[in-house]
Amino acid sequence: MLAGMATHELADGVRVLGLRTPTLPPATATNTLVVGRRRLAVIEPATPYDEERRSLDALLERLVAAGGEVVAILLTHHHMDHTGYAAELRARTGAPIFAHPETAARLDFAVDERLDGGETLELDDGLALDAVFTPGHAPGHLVYRERRTGLVYAGDMVAGEGTILIDPEDGGDMRAYLDSLARLEALEPAALVPSHGPTIDQPAACVQRYIAHRLGREQKVMTAIERGAADFDAALALAYDDTPKFLWPLAARSLEAHLIKLERDGQIRRREKVIERLG
Repeated sequence: MLAGMATHELADGVRVLGLRTPTLPPATATNTLVVGRRRLAVIEPATPYDEERRSLDALLERLVAAGGEVVAILLTHHHMDHTGYAAELRARTGAPIFAHPETAARLDFAVDERLDGGETLELDDGLALDAVFTPGHAPGHLVYRERRTGLVYAGDMVAGEGTILIDPEDGGDMRAYLDSLARLEALEPAALVPSHGPTIDQPAACVQRYIAHRLGREQKVMTAIERGAADFDAALALAYDDTPKFLWPLAARSLEAHLIKLERDGQIRRREKVIERLG
C-alpha cells in the first residue's frame, strides 16, 4: 500500500488510507482506518506530515458533510509511527482518544478513554468495534475487530510488508507476543488490516506463519547454544546467520527477547555473559 494513496473501501462503512509515516523500512506508510457512517471511528491517525494529514482531513470532511460525526480516535500502541496525528485530530474534531493504560503511560499527550480489552464501541448500521488486548510488540497493544464484517485492524501484530520487532528495551515480550498471536487467530478474522502494508486476505495462514517463524528462530537459538555459543555475540552469529549483518543490531533485540523467554521457560540460564542450557 503506497503512501498518499486514494481511499480504499474494504467493506461497506470501512475505509482505509495508507499515509506516509517515519517507520522502519521496508514500510513507508501506516494504514489509517475510518469506520462508520454517522458515528465515525478513526483507527491509527499516525502521519506527522501535513500533506498526508490533508488526505485524511478531506475524507473526514466529506463524511461529516454527509451527516457523520467523528466520535472516537483509537490507537493500537504508543510508537510514533502510530500516533503522529492523534492529538491534533482530537483538537480538530473534538473526538476523544482511546488507548490502553500502558499506551497512555508512554505518550506525551493525554488519553481520554482507557481500554483494557473486552470493550465494544457501538457505531451505526450494525458496525461495532471490539477492542482486544494483544501485548507483546508493545505492552499496551490493542487490535480492533469490526463485528459485522469480521475485519480486524491488527496494528503491529503482523505486517503486510517487513516484519515485527520484539524489543525488550521498549517493553517487548516474546511470550506475550506468541500468546497474542494465538488470540488473534482465535478471532477468526475475515481479513487482517496491518498497520503497514496491504490487507491480508488469508489471515489464518498469516498468523500461523508468524508463529512458526518465531518458534523456528527460538529453535535456532537453542541449537546455537547446544553447539557451543556460550555468549550473546556467538549466539547472535549462529542463530541469525541467515540475516544480513547490517540488520544484526535489530536482530540483537529479538535475540534478547528470545533469551528472556527461554530463561523464564527454564530452558537456559545466564550468568553475567555466559549462556548455558538447562536439562
